[in-house]
Amino acid sequence: MYLHSTLYERAPQYWIFIGVLLVILGIYLGVEMNSTFLVVGVTLGLASCAWGVRILIRRARQSDDADVTATSVSAE
Repeated sequence: MYLHSTLYERAPQYWIFIGVLLVILGIYLGVEMNSTFLVVGVTLGLASCAWGVRILIRRARQSDDADVTATSVSAE
């Protein structure tokens, strides 16, 4: 499946944004309705944020590796 480059580049920020929204929604519904919403919302929100950060770190490592490879090839 093809993703447009701007959507692909912004995917980690979307995951973090969705995670923050889930945490806020979980806290709100947990206080207003049932504590199950609190547990599920906060857990899924933190997992989503962790996934977004993981993607950011992996892409940063890949770009650093590509920069090192391009520099060593051009220096030779």
